[in-house]
Amino acid sequence: MNTMGLYLSSLSLKNFATFEDQAINFDTGFNAIVGETGSGKSLILDALQLILGHRADKRTVRNTFEFAIVEGVFTCTDIEIKNYFDQNNFPYDQDEIHIKRIIYKNGKSKAFLNHQSCQLATLTKFAKRYIDLVGQFENQKLLSSNYQLLLLDQFSVNETLKSEYSNVFNHLIQNTEELKSIENKKLEITQKLDYLTFQISEFEKLNPSSEREIELVEKKRSLQNLEENKISVDKLNQLFDGGDHNLPGLLDLLNQVEREITDKLLDKESIEQFFNAKEALNDINYKINSSVDFDYSDEDLEAVLDELDLYQKLKRKYQASTDELINIYHGFIQERKELENLTDSVDILKDKIKDLRNTCINLSDKLHERRVKYSQNLSEALTKEVQNLKMSGATVKIEVTKLDELNSNGQSSISFLAETNPGEGFFKIKDIASGGELSRILLALRTLLSSKDSINIFLFDEIDTGIGGETAITVGNSLNKVSNNSQVIAITHLPQIAKFADKLIKVSKHLSEEDGRTHSRIDELTHKQLEDEVKEMSSL
Repeated sequence: MNTMGLYLSSLSLKNFATFEDQAINFDTGFNAIVGETGSGKSLILDALQLILGHRADKRTVRNTFEFAIVEGVFTCTDIEIKNYFDQNNFPYDQDEIHIKRIIYKNGKSKAFLNHQSCQLATLTKFAKRYIDLVGQFENQKLLSSNYQLLLLDQFSVNETLKSEYSNVFNHLIQNTEELKSIENKKLEITQKLDYLTFQISEFEKLNPSSEREIELVEKKRSLQNLEENKISVDKLNQLFDGGDHNLPGLLDLLNQVEREITDKLLDKESIEQFFNAKEALNDINYKINSSVDFDYSDEDLEAVLDELDLYQKLKRKYQASTDELINIYHGFIQERKELENLTDSVDILKDKIKDLRNTCINLSDKLHERRVKYSQNLSEALTKEVQNLKMSGATVKIEVTKLDELNSNGQSSISFLAETNPGEGFFKIKDIASGGELSRILLALRTLLSSKDSINIFLFDEIDTGIGGETAITVGNSLNKVSNNSQVIAITHLPQIAKFADKLIKVSKHLSEEDGRTHSRIDELTHKQLEDEVKEMSSL
């Protein structure tokens, strides 16, 4: 029985073709879908494809109904798969993944994943990762070269080497992209550096500081006060010493008075008072001129005003306070340093890329040699398994060739080739004409590798085309073997295959007397019912 963490637990069909309202509960192991031709077996596979992201066909909507509903429920206990849904924003609870498709009569459809509307691509991505359709389906995962290479690697058990290569290759890609980004932005970086240098030069002229700005404001106030005092002193000096136009000053007038004063006009005491007054005025004039330090020039005030003007211009330009200007200045310096380091890193990156590429080539050579070696072993095992499925003349060959360029898988290209009849030549598996032969070759590969595969659910169609007897028994046994590690759902009409199933899903149809329409019905058979049904199939 399947012990994997994902399996389809149920499928419900409403107004879907000949199914009006039917549901199927699947087993975790081998589920065989049986029924007479035309009963509706293939419709179940159509419904399964719908919940796996295939496009809807309006013709599947049952006549007289406006829409059809197909809903699948998957049971999942695998933490990796749960994380996958969480990361893609479609979380689920209680270990159940719900997928619903609604198909309308006008051809439109809606898709829902875990009760949220979703794109069909989301369902397809999930299906390609964990589910495979084997038979006449498009885009079978097993027919992909990349997937075939993955299976060969799993068979050759070189996961450590492959993991090491993937790690180095990812670093190679990251560094190559980084170098490409730098080189693409070289002009932009140069222009940015030039502009940053200009901006920094503005700050360097000032070297902004809150303390310096306060000091300048105080100095401006002091110089302006000195200027005002100087003007007042100059005016007083003009009054004392005389001004322009040869006008006499106060002291000149006093000297004239002194010359005119005689004993005849004033007594000795009055004359002494006059001289004392004149001396007092001279003292006042001296004190006025010596009380103010005029040791500065107009250039001093102009320099202070220019520096303060720079502060105002920068604050207006950057809409910032002086303290914020300091942070902006340091930010510019850091940004310039980072850009300069970026341009300097080009040579370092080139050397690093060269070393990573050489390491990748060395590891890819080892991978390729191992793949070539084990491809022979897998070819022989596959040929034996295919011949066990009664394709006695068939030979499977895995061809591994070396590519010129590195990729995420190394430098190996793989082709699964098959010769179904001796002498007819080898062709790619996907080009083999017979659907039955293709299905059996793919089943053989599944039988060998299902225990190592990430696929949890396999859907087989046309697996019994053109076979019977012992071949059918062998196919049935192989399907049962695959179901030990993965859930298997297969359509068959052969009792030799059906007897290996854990559950039989019998599809039948009848004409209803109530509405005069054809209805398909589903019956789930296990144990004794299954044995009875197989006996009935054998008697037909």
